[in-house]
Amino acid sequence: MMYGKQYSLLPVVAVVLTVCGARGQDQKMLHEESFFTKSLHYTNKGIQYVYSKEQGGLERLTGLSAEQAGCVKSECHVTSCDECHRKDTLGKASYSLEPALAQEACGRCHDSIAKDDPDVHYRKGMKCMDCHSSREIHGDGIAHNSYMEGGVLETRCEKCHGSIARTVSHTVHKGKLDCTVCHALESKTCLNCHIESRLKGAKGGRVQLKNMFLLVNHGGRVKLANMLSYVYQKKTMITFAPTFAHSIKKEGRKCGECHDSPIVRDIRNDKFRAVRWENGAMKNVEGVIPVLEGMDWKLVYLDRIDTTWVPLEDPPAPLVNYSGSSRPITKEQFEKLSLPQGSH
Repeated sequence: MMYGKQYSLLPVVAVVLTVCGARGQDQKMLHEESFFTKSLHYTNKGIQYVYSKEQGGLERLTGLSAEQAGCVKSECHVTSCDECHRKDTLGKASYSLEPALAQEACGRCHDSIAKDDPDVHYRKGMKCMDCHSSREIHGDGIAHNSYMEGGVLETRCEKCHGSIARTVSHTVHKGKLDCTVCHALESKTCLNCHIESRLKGAKGGRVQLKNMFLLVNHGGRVKLANMLSYVYQKKTMITFAPTFAHSIKKEGRKCGECHDSPIVRDIRNDKFRAVRWENGAMKNVEGVIPVLEGMDWKLVYLDRIDTTWVPLEDPPAPLVNYSGSSRPITKEQFEKLSLPQGSH
């Protein structure tokens, strides 16, 4: 197995060894000045930032910070080199690239991504560090607020697939469509996060749905998005955030899955319903769904009594948040999606 980014880690080793090998006041000074202490893995500030009321996030609904609402995992706060780089041999610890390059290092916090079996790259034996760079992992000396900021992630499909076939589907979008929109095999959406249940530490306080491929604008491209909905004290909220599907398939979507599709026609005719509550379970529409400004999602919102979901009657209109500097699909973009395939 060849690790495509193994050698890019080597410049970091000297810095990390210097930091971890220092003593006393020198150790404190070097640790404070290390660029890793400004990385998102160290600060763990991404969720706090996007959930803050200043960013239009969940705090607007609850009045609670992300940490107070139980949305921040303390175990994902990487404060020591040991957490990824420690290797024990015959009872002695040493610094090593080997454990950091193993899938288990990423899987401790990114479990659902690190074990995505349908992904064509994963099935070929590739690991996270074959695509992600050491700069993304260790930071770049700038205290970023979120990975969704421009320039934080430098991993792109084109880095390996620079000579893709010049087919119509690869040229007609003129580089303005993210690869995953057509090549994502699966997409997971969590709806109805019940904040009171989360605060009580109860498990199962949300409903997970599959294969709602939502589209938003982000970073100059149309990208896939996740949709989160929340219920707190019978009030509701919806958040859209750009996401990267790690379940990639070789075959792309057909034009008709996006252009003049049944979903697009239903949206155009104000007949679209993303979910329905049937026989005590949430059922969702599957397919490509453009996210439009002012769109009435007609979501079902649930209260949770013990372990039983109960639909809310006449819930208030939800607060809506476009996170990570994402924006809805424009009117002009939707008009192109409304045209029959081949006519645009």
